[in-house]
Amino acid sequence: MLEGIDGQVHYIYYTPELEAARSQGGMRTNSLVRLRKLFSEGHPVINIDELGDSEPILRNKVYLRETAQRLIRRGMLPQEDGWNGCLGRYHKALTEAAMPPERSRPANETGRDRRRDQGR
Repeated sequence: MLEGIDGQVHYIYYTPELEAARSQGGMRTNSLVRLRKLFSEGHPVINIDELGDSEPILRNKVYLRETAQRLIRRGMLPQEDGWNGCLGRYHKALTEAAMPPERSRPANETGRDRRRDQGR
């Protein structure tokens, strides 16, 4: 059983590909993997992309920005869904990566500073 980024727990049949990944130390708790069902010679095969430990990935701004842009192009807007743990941090990081960067303004151009100047 695997928890998907959709917040659902998915039952995945144990296949030789999964066995090989697990025996090589892959698919550990709190790691991110991408599973895709492909067909080879008419038979289903699971393709496993090991993305690694979730913590470094959640700090990788380039990966998160690219993932968020890919989701947006597919018509999905990343958003926080109230999940906790690794999944919640993943959704939060994607949501933040999807937001346009704020334009920085000099401190003297903010409304707060203007109000202060007007009172003098």
